[in-house]
Amino acid sequence: MEVKSMYPEIITYTLLVSFLLLLVWRKKNKFKSGIIVANTKYVKNTKYYKSLMLKYRLYNIAIKLVCIALIVLSAILTSRLYKTDNHEDEFYNRDIMLCMDVSGSVRTLNKDIINTMKDTVSRLKDERFGITIFNGAPVTILPLTTDYNYALNVLDMVSSALGNDVKTVYDKNYIKDFLELGTQSLRWTSLIGDGLAFCSSTFKQDDDRTKIVILTTDNEVSGTQIITVPEASEYSKANGVKVYPIGTKTIQEKYKKELVDVANNTGGAYYDYLNYSTDDIAKKIEELNKTAIVKNVFVTQTDLPELIFPYLLYIIPILLILDWRVRIWVI
Repeated sequence: MEVKSMYPEIITYTLLVSFLLLLVWRKKNKFKSGIIVANTKYVKNTKYYKSLMLKYRLYNIAIKLVCIALIVLSAILTSRLYKTDNHEDEFYNRDIMLCMDVSGSVRTLNKDIINTMKDTVSRLKDERFGITIFNGAPVTILPLTTDYNYALNVLDMVSSALGNDVKTVYDKNYIKDFLELGTQSLRWTSLIGDGLAFCSSTFKQDDDRTKIVILTTDNEVSGTQIITVPEASEYSKANGVKVYPIGTKTIQEKYKKELVDVANNTGGAYYDYLNYSTDDIAKKIEELNKTAIVKNVFVTQTDLPELIFPYLLYIIPILLILDWRVRIWVI
């Protein structure tokens, strides 16, 4: 611990004054008052007198030293001793949007990724997490939030709506309505490009945060898209969104290549359910924390009167005792 003084000049001046006091005390005072007694040399030569004078001088010197110590300690206390500590505050400057293609062919992948994401969400810190589902039309069922308890409840509802035997805290599972009706505004369609573009638009564009889309899909387009997958990729890139597609086990090679291109274009990475378990994928995504850490360094200053004040409490009684002893002999 490094201890500093806020006003070090006080200590310097006090040491100078203490030195001058020592010089003054060393000067012998001439006889100024009282009665001059003749032949005191006979008294001064006695052992008793010499013993008293020795004690007197020793106590007198001790009093002077204690006084100087008291002055110096008081000066140090007045100069305000303090210490400084550097602290680092780390937080994860990251937004994650889970973007799920909820067509029937992706249902198995979605079930597993939802269960895995619950573990991931429980370990998040200062990160925002959201969920968007799409088929014919995209629906955000969980806007980006740091309310992880609520996020976990929504994940449970999604898991239950997908057919997993999961109990939820809500009586009515509105997620199931979205899966069956909300995303099916255009019947028998699967518009991947529209879904990806919508997911990328859910981030605040002026935020200086790492933006990540986890896209689960087989990338098999059905119906007429407003935005194609390559166009959605460019849109995501322009808005600083990194896309991490996860392909199904049965994904065709041409659709897989398109997702790989999306990942490479946006600075993300492609994973397929055939070669990676959802646990492995989640761990790789969690490693992205290392590139999204923001460190704020701040300094705290703490006064340290406790380093000096106890010694003052010890010295003052010592000074009073010494002065009392000297007064007894003088009187």
